[in-house]
Amino acid sequence: MQREDADTARLIALMRSSPLWSDFSEDDLARLVTSGAVRRRKFGQGEVVVEQGNYEKTFFLLLSGRARVLRDNREVAVLAEPGTVIGEMSFVLGKGRTATVLADAPTDCLVVDMGYVDFLESPEREDFLIRIFRRLAEVVAQRLGSANARKAELFTAIRERREKLRSHIAAERQVITALRRELESLDTTDDEAVLRQLLDRRF
Repeated sequence: MQREDADTARLIALMRSSPLWSDFSEDDLARLVTSGAVRRRKFGQGEVVVEQGNYEKTFFLLLSGRARVLRDNREVAVLAEPGTVIGEMSFVLGKGRTATVLADAPTDCLVVDMGYVDFLESPEREDFLIRIFRRLAEVVAQRLGSANARKAELFTAIRERREKLRSHIAAERQVITALRRELESLDTTDDEAVLRQLLDRRF
């Protein structure tokens, strides 16, 4: 019993490392953990954490390690910050995973099975969902804000590169124009005619 209590306390402490659970009391988290809905899982490098298209009610909290996010086999993000939420969109949207996540190094996660709420009675179920959705909305909003900031950086970089390219092209055009003018100024018609005559002459 003491060992189970210690395991529960450790899992709750790990959950508390994420603001996702800030609206939940110790009793709330204890019930969630003791129900078996929360467990710790380690992934080896290259192991699939979630797979695009699969529908599951689980999501993950990254404790340590690093993971790559692939959408249609194209890498779209790398996750390495402890506390990062992984795979929550399937639970929120009620449809298949929107991306595949692969462990890019030995990775330690908390797995949270939101099938837990199916066994709660009303109004406790609704109250739980309101609180978790509120926090997940903040996670998604923060992620969107970061993505938009990165988009702005990329647009700026593209614009600067484009301007540099235009300047470079303009400079190269000036060089080419100067070379053409120099080429046109070199009248070698007479020399070419003399050379042909000399080559055709028989000695």
